Amino acid sequence: MKRRKQRGTSGKQEGRSRNKQEGRGPRPGSTAASPSKPTFRSPSPSRNAQTVATVRGTLKKHADGFGFVQREDGDGEDIYLPARELETALDGDLLRVEIVQGTGGRSAGRLVEIMERRRTHFLGVYQLRGRGAVVVPVDRTLPPVMPVPVFAGARDGQLVKAVLVGDVRTGLPPEAEVQASLEGATSADVETLTAIYAQGFSDVFPAEVIAASEAFADHVTAEDRAGRRDLRETPLVTIDGEDARDFDDAIHVEHQGSGYRLLVAIADVAHYVREGQPLDTEALRRGTSVYFPDRAVPMLPERLSNGLCSLKPDVERLCLVCEIRLDRSGKPTSTEIYPGVMKSAARCTYTQVAALLGGEAVPALAHVASMLGLAHELAGHLSRVRTARGSIDFDLPESYIVVDGKGGVADIRRRARNDAHRLIEELMLAANEAVARTFAEKDTPTVYRVHAAPDEERLSAFTALAAAHGHVTSDKGVRTSGELNALLRQLAGRPEERALNQLLLRAMMQAQYSPENVGHFGLAASHYLHFTSPIRRYPDLMVHRLLYESWKRGGMRGPSEEQTERLASVAAQSSARERAAMTAERDVAGFYAALLMTRHLGEKFPGIVSSVQERGFFVELDAPFVEGYVRAEEVGGSFKLDEVARRLVFGSGLSFALGDKVTVEVASSSPRQRKVDFKLVEPQPARVQTTSERPRKRAPGRRG
Repeated sequence: MKRRKQRGTSGKQEGRSRNKQEGRGPRPGSTAASPSKPTFRSPSPSRNAQTVATVRGTLKKHADGFGFVQREDGDGEDIYLPARELETALDGDLLRVEIVQGTGGRSAGRLVEIMERRRTHFLGVYQLRGRGAVVVPVDRTLPPVMPVPVFAGARDGQLVKAVLVGDVRTGLPPEAEVQASLEGATSADVETLTAIYAQGFSDVFPAEVIAASEAFADHVTAEDRAGRRDLRETPLVTIDGEDARDFDDAIHVEHQGSGYRLLVAIADVAHYVREGQPLDTEALRRGTSVYFPDRAVPMLPERLSNGLCSLKPDVERLCLVCEIRLDRSGKPTSTEIYPGVMKSAARCTYTQVAALLGGEAVPALAHVASMLGLAHELAGHLSRVRTARGSIDFDLPESYIVVDGKGGVADIRRRARNDAHRLIEELMLAANEAVARTFAEKDTPTVYRVHAAPDEERLSAFTALAAAHGHVTSDKGVRTSGELNALLRQLAGRPEERALNQLLLRAMMQAQYSPENVGHFGLAASHYLHFTSPIRRYPDLMVHRLLYESWKRGGMRGPSEEQTERLASVAAQSSARERAAMTAERDVAGFYAALLMTRHLGEKFPGIVSSVQERGFFVELDAPFVEGYVRAEEVGGSFKLDEVARRLVFGSGLSFALGDKVTVEVASSSPRQRKVDFKLVEPQPARVQTTSERPRKRAPGRRG
């Protein structure tokens, strides 16, 4: 399983980290329990409480027993549930809750039903007690002790993997069984598996799912090829990282008249993963593959993800093809989508393609070199078309964690991003947009990738902050994606560029999946969806399946009410599982960052101020690429926060704002708490400016 596709953005601004690739790369979950099945209803929070609404959402449970439900529709704030409502619920459960309002005007939640236990496994210490046994979970959000049957494969005091069993709808306390001992597990193993399990993912597949994946022939059969367009002689190539094994997209570009013909071939996962079957049920429950420094947790078993569905070189593979014809400027003139059979002509790496595009000789790619050059040319046109219409182009560096193979971390670096990454991103974005346009033109239901306009209040705060740093906006402020992109160009190369980019990302809404098309603000696209990564994202698989349904029905227009509800449910759960994957990945990245810095206690590093808070500021180091916190009280003297400029001002005359250069010493680091603390060593003095002294507006396009 490959590491996640490169994340630089080129318009994939969905608010995630948030420079996540919208064209390619990872990410719903599961079906609701039938209302006719028994439910568990808990006591009312108050005698006079009045029900305001009923919603579904994922429980985030605190170690003290209370919790908050994150609404699946993403609409509104999280819902508080007191501990008495959650006696049988576990962190990560999918709940149906009533929002109730008491006579005092306070709102809270009341548990109606535990719809699904998304968590399947947990880690804990196995203990023998009399004639029985218990497991003491590592995760503090779980019950402090879980009774289990005696397990002959574990010793008293040993770390074990346990699986949750039983029907959640009975209202009885959760039950568990030990599945395996984890003798020899490193701290990294424990932390990563805990993060995986806490978010409802699993490192193993159910036996029936494995059996289903092994039931297919190990090659494309004549029956599989029937009715497909034969592209086996077309030199399609894949471009991925060096350690990739699941190749789900291939490209080919050629001249056609004065324009271009682009083929984007995507692994035909829908041919193997049929709706309602065990493979589909498990893929829907997971929703996405999840990637960590030392392992990947795939959405599909490896026999499919790295085998039958992977577009390996020189072997036949089934695919769905988006064929786009474009004029000489890169504007699409027509689109055709069809099933095909292909044979990849080359497995290219980003490094190889970047070298080739840079003028170096790469013998392994000599037979496709001219085609890759043409693809690069087209990608340049596509990028200019996107920029002209206002697509926002974040290009923020991401961290790359180098593990040492012994449960430790060797280094954390900035991930390189080159022209090969940009080439693939542009072609995948073009295919995703073309498929979305096709659905819209035929009035056929689908799952769109939507991105609403930013919150006006947050956007105003961001533009005020940018102005405080000397970056110009119009008198009316920044309202469109094109105006935001112009502002980002002003930031290019400035010390505060990364920090302000991150603030803008936080000001923007998070992209999500929906059957309702409201457009994609970040890409400035009226139609957009995910089509290009069905091995790793369930919505892409759903889009493929919907294409097949449309062809089967002869392009029937208008969805039924049942289909609309089904798509809405899949879309909501897809968004929720994407957020769960992000949480798990961030959690493990935080562990490795703190683990690395335990080796550097007392050492000094240069860095820049990346975020300013009311009582301190974060500093980002260049190498290793790690962020830590400086407490204002440890700098000394009185201090206050200038909220407009996000500048922490000290009575001594020192002040610290985004982009300021400092030198820090590593004071402490806690891998368990995901926390790194710095001590300021050499601040770069900055005289506090009054409002009248702050830079005046300059002509648009000039850098501050």
